[in-house]
Amino acid sequence: MSSRVAISEIAKIHYGKSLVESQRDSNGSYLVYGSNGAVGMHSARIFDYPSLIIDRKGSVGEVIFAPDGGWAIDTTFYIELNDRNAVDLRYLFYALKSANLQKHTITTSIPGLNRDDVYRTKIEIPAIQEQRRIATILDKADAIRRKRRQAIELMNDFLRSVFLEMFGDPVSNPKNWELHKLGEIGNVVTGNTPPRAHPEYYGSSIEWIKSDNINTPSHYLTKATEFLSDEGKVVGRAVPTGSILVTCIAGSPSCIGNAAFTDREVTFNQQINAVVPDESCNSKYLYALFYVGKKLIQAASTNSMKGMVSKTKFESIEVPVPPISLQNKFAKCFDVLNRSLDSYHSSLLNSNRLFDSLSGSLMNTGVER
Repeated sequence: MSSRVAISEIAKIHYGKSLVESQRDSNGSYLVYGSNGAVGMHSARIFDYPSLIIDRKGSVGEVIFAPDGGWAIDTTFYIELNDRNAVDLRYLFYALKSANLQKHTITTSIPGLNRDDVYRTKIEIPAIQEQRRIATILDKADAIRRKRRQAIELMNDFLRSVFLEMFGDPVSNPKNWELHKLGEIGNVVTGNTPPRAHPEYYGSSIEWIKSDNINTPSHYLTKATEFLSDEGKVVGRAVPTGSILVTCIAGSPSCIGNAAFTDREVTFNQQINAVVPDESCNSKYLYALFYVGKKLIQAASTNSMKGMVSKTKFESIEVPVPPISLQNKFAKCFDVLNRSLDSYHSSLLNSNRLFDSLSGSLMNTGVER
């Protein structure tokens, strides 16, 4: 039999403590936890028991398992169970993930999570034996997901390695390939947003790509959520299959230079520049060059808080252009690797669905606040 209880009844939530870079100890014994998991080492720790880290500033509501104690930085909370014999920490980890703490995000200039909102969150707490059984099942399902993600990371690392072996680093150009400006090896097109005052520009004829469709783990554009009409297509500017779309205006400088290959005709907004390569450049080679040599694009960006690469600057970026026969050889490798990646992405999608289904049925996710 289970009962629904507030987090305040089963645990204490502590604020993490600041730790500047100079205070960290790379030779220390304890992990330092931040927004995305372990971010370093330290010789001291602020908790000496298994805990959960909850991000309250960056990836708001993200929950991280900390099995051996450590240091939680000041943008996080860490949890201390009141009774470890009554609540299994692994179960609580999955319960909090299912609770969608992100919904409590306070939308100020710096989004955050209020501790009281976490305290008030109610979750189902069955008998301890049942908690452990559920946690074990979800551990196994999560392990399958992690293996799929690791396989994808290895495939992407391999793609990067193949490119570097064949062509060298495009930033330093150690093989001294001829350099050409992007505007010399293809047509550069800047996207556009059709005026919203003309609803006839929007419809279902062609995808209208935004940066969200580029800033993903996939090498190909993801499907747009918004489409243009035939009239809007003219205003929005279209590029053909084989074009490379690059984020050139972004809210974060780290997103500048993100690229995706398109396998269909698309339109796109003004945050994006596209390159339609000519016969001197294989489009898959050029995409991989952007993927490996993202710093080439970022170096052309204004050093503002957001970052921007104008069309003129983008066209003037110099990139190495090896013989087309070598580019074509790489393109064949790219195709083989992407077929494997498609299979891994499909497996990951199925693994995520399995995990979500299990989590929904086992955790009774009618979480209350």
